[in-house]
Amino acid sequence: MTATTQFCSYCPHSWLNPLRELDSEAQQALAQERRVELFPPRTTIVRYGEPVNSLYCISRGTAKAVLPYSGRSESAELLIALLKAGNIIGLRDLFGERRHTVNVVALEEIQACVLPAALIERYARQYPQFWIQVAQLLVREIEALEEQLLLLHRRSIRERVLHLLLLLSRTYGTDEHGYIRFPVNPNTIADLLQSSVSAVRRILLSLERRHLISINGNRMRILDADTLRHLLQN
Repeated sequence: MTATTQFCSYCPHSWLNPLRELDSEAQQALAQERRVELFPPRTTIVRYGEPVNSLYCISRGTAKAVLPYSGRSESAELLIALLKAGNIIGLRDLFGERRHTVNVVALEEIQACVLPAALIERYARQYPQFWIQVAQLLVREIEALEEQLLLLHRRSIRERVLHLLLLLSRTYGTDEHGYIRFPVNPNTIADLLQSSVSAVRRILLSLERRHLISINGNRMRILDADTLRHLLQN
């Protein structure tokens, strides 16, 4: 096993499966080209409209994918997806428009493996089994993205908050005490949903009074996920 696949074997993503379809020469070439980069919180990793020159496979940290648009504020943006360790930034756009269709911004410090996009694209043409595995990753990514878009952009801010809480829990998991492994507070939620902090705070307070969630500083625990899902569906 080469340095590339050895490194990827520690990654929670199934990116290792496509790499196994490459021969040793191709794996060695990727191992030599791969580099590791760190991105501090609030750093923009890729920008909307830029050509896809590299793929970023997140090995640590969280990020958000947002679509900038013209609104009341110059910094208006639409939350598209939440990213975590194992997600690959740029893969969908590389085999689509070949330009990034979103901004990706680090929420925490991000550590990522950076791979040259041209090399991945060439291997996709050269190795059919590699392309099949990559295509399966793309299908799963698009399905997850469509689900998030469908639910994140409902009309009601209350529905959006409910879905975001469930999405955060599903995406990042919980610790041994049941708290979501992501700093959750009214400011964070308002920033992600481009909503007012006061509106988010009222919704969270209502949920807490009904004993559906528990908030302790920047930590949140979902006490009754079934009821949250029921409220969302109705």
